[in-house]
Amino acid sequence: LTDFCNEDLSAFFFDIRKDSLYCDAVDDPKRMAYRTTLDTLFHALVRYAAPVLVFTAEEVWGTRFPDGGSVHLLEWPSFDRHPGEGRDPVQTDNRREAEFPVEGLDPGLRRGDELVEKWDRLREIRAFVTSAIEPMRRDKTIGSSLEAVPTITAGNADYEILKTIGDLPELWISSGSEVILDTLIDEGVAAPLVVVSKTTRHKCGRCWRHLPEVTSDGDLCSRCDQVVAGKELGA
Repeated sequence: LTDFCNEDLSAFFFDIRKDSLYCDAVDDPKRMAYRTTLDTLFHALVRYAAPVLVFTAEEVWGTRFPDGGSVHLLEWPSFDRHPGEGRDPVQTDNRREAEFPVEGLDPGLRRGDELVEKWDRLREIRAFVTSAIEPMRRDKTIGSSLEAVPTITAGNADYEILKTIGDLPELWISSGSEVILDTLIDEGVAAPLVVVSKTTRHKCGRCWRHLPEVTSDGDLCSRCDQVVAGKELGA
């Protein structure tokens, strides 16, 4: 549970989605979807933690739902997807395999589906990109990853995966991103080639992203300009 909170949520999902939470409009579908996910996570995590963090879970639940009764009387959370989805049976212990048998499941709920494999690989590539950006931050060539423009040279398989993501800079938390196909790269090579340069774009004064429509540092990008204008109009 701790690993999930640290690695899957804090270091990955929350890290990427905080821009949407802080900067998108209140009624933006992406922000609303993220808040729905946060609510789902809250209801699940507080139940999962309750048997171990007995008093803390009770306090957390009571703070949000003063009239909600005790967390220890709640039903265990259930989700549409199979608990073991995306995990290779070889990597699971016998107890888990016995508890969550694969046989008889709908194909969309079975382990190892393409979506899970895709995002496992994207997270691996993201780690390579982050590792390439970090030395520039350490040397103070850039102040944050939002000033970085990574160029990823990848083989066929990684190239096809990367091209399915509409906003790669959002995934890297960078200023821009370029993907180059190199068919000579051995598909067995774990790491694509990542080269990072510093952006020449100006910085939005609200979201701090470096975008082409920002004409000088401190001006607002088109998204932030619309959000601020909506707030001023009471939208």
